[in-house]
Amino acid sequence: MESASQIHKVLIILDKFGWSYDTIAKGLVKHNTNSRVSLDIVSVKSDFDYITQNHRRYDLVFALGWTLVISKKKKEDYRELLPFLDRSKLITGIHSHRSWDDYLSLPKSNPPPPAALLNQLAGLKSINIISRRLYEIFKDAGLKNIVLTENGVDTDLFTPSRPVNTDRKFPLILGFSGSTSIPKHDRLKGFSEFILPLNQIPNVAVRALGGRGEGQVNREKMPKLYNEVDLYVCASTSEGFSQSVLEAASCGRGVISTKVGGCEDLIETGKNGFFIQRDLMDIKKRVLELELNRPLVKQLGENNRKTVLEKYAWPIRVKEWLRFIESNLPV
Repeated sequence: MESASQIHKVLIILDKFGWSYDTIAKGLVKHNTNSRVSLDIVSVKSDFDYITQNHRRYDLVFALGWTLVISKKKKEDYRELLPFLDRSKLITGIHSHRSWDDYLSLPKSNPPPPAALLNQLAGLKSINIISRRLYEIFKDAGLKNIVLTENGVDTDLFTPSRPVNTDRKFPLILGFSGSTSIPKHDRLKGFSEFILPLNQIPNVAVRALGGRGEGQVNREKMPKLYNEVDLYVCASTSEGFSQSVLEAASCGRGVISTKVGGCEDLIETGKNGFFIQRDLMDIKKRVLELELNRPLVKQLGENNRKTVLEKYAWPIRVKEWLRFIESNLPV
């Protein structure tokens, strides 16, 4: 039997429960295979007092996103947040472009990270990055204390329950998950400009599967919604590694996407999806081809489920995340 003193305690800090960091944290806890590592999840919004009073009891603190411990409000003034945390025991992650790029990243171009941010990140113990593109950007910028740990998905929760429709007597249902009511979010995700107009294609229907605020759908209800569509569409300017794309893929849906973040890691052209330009005519052309070839749409989805099970299920991906955590624990 292991004594309590032999168990390494790790405090995972996220912004609030029910969002993407929460999904990752729960994946890590559920699939933690190291009995000598204990993971506790807290949120800044709900558990701030607990964090201030108990963080010293932990061997390591893992703030899932860097914006939890470094301010992003001023371009050249990245100040410490939660300054009471011991930086020698603090690790964090980089999950997106939008947290640092002034929303300038595009599928074909990325601005370099600000020098002031790099200086702050270099002072932390270690940082995980969730997509190859983000990793290469920060590696090329000279950041040394980084590790690639791609996102995972709960393949038990997000599972196929309805086959993709191959009967052209019925419309091809395209899915999108995200807010449609926040103008900036809408523009960055390309819903109104590039996805909603796909309704104009004969025998095609667009369905928004979830959003933010009042439109946010409980995570446990999302698998049913993914299974009600035939093909998932991502038209974003940038992504880290989209949880929505992974969840749709895990539900056996093919993906068409701009060349962004984790989609570049996931998609094999013609096998489990296709890349599209951020151009309405280009997207319409691809959707029309797929509407006419429903067996291919079905095959894309089946292949995506296989890809996820082989590469992105949490029991597989958690190994990299645990190595990242374990490598920063005290010897």
